Amino acid sequence: MLTHLSIRNFAVVKTLNVDFTQGMTAITGETGAGKSISVDALGLCLGERADSGMVRTGATKAEVSATFYIKNLAGALKWLEEHELTDADEVIIRRVVSSEGRSKAFINGTPVPLQQLKSLGQFLLSIHGQHAHQHILKSDNQRNLLDQYAEHQHLIEKVSASYQTLKTQKRQYQSLLEGQQQRADRSQLLSYQIQELDEFALLEGEFHELESEHKKLSHSQTLLEQSQISFHQLYEADDFNALSAVQGSVDRLTELQDHD
Repeated sequence: MLTHLSIRNFAVVKTLNVDFTQGMTAITGETGAGKSISVDALGLCLGERADSGMVRTGATKAEVSATFYIKNLAGALKWLEEHELTDADEVIIRRVVSSEGRSKAFINGTPVPLQQLKSLGQFLLSIHGQHAHQHILKSDNQRNLLDQYAEHQHLIEKVSASYQTLKTQKRQYQSLLEGQQQRADRSQLLSYQIQELDEFALLEGEFHELESEHKKLSHSQTLLEQSQISFHQLYEADDFNALSAVQGSVDRLTELQDHD
């Protein structure tokens, strides 16, 4: 049960503190009086999305806190105990939104992620707006209502764990099938290559000869170009070539024979 709501610098509200007692509480007022703001503030405490537009003009941050009496809420008590956030028979939820749009959430003074806030909120409060009753026509909501009424959370967790195991095993099975197909494709390729080699009927040592021939042919362009360059430098270069140098040396040595 909601026992207290405190709002600071939220939307057009500067400060608001409301205490709720046992029984029905009705809030009335003309349009624009701020009735919806209280509901929006509660929604923020239950984990709804925050944005900078929620901060009152001129303020640096907005702050909303709600106190719930949970002695009779077994689901909420169990959740708080599991997350080590228990604080007697009350739970205090606080949400702070900065003017930049960043928000922080606290449960009994402990910072928590938004997902945990949403998880706890489902045990504390239900907000019904215009046409909200139409949600009951959706199968997901019907299943959730049935599960909550039956209070068989352990069965839900068991089914969830079994489903996750099934998904993991399906992935493993698919991986095995893909590996099997890859091995089959590899085997088929190798069989085809062996068949081709058998058809060639290679003699002993012929493979190395073919490999050498293939190496020579695959580098034929390089062999030709480098050979032509070397030939040019040996015989045909105008500025200097090896043939003219050797011939000049031979001529000079031949002249020396007259003296020795």
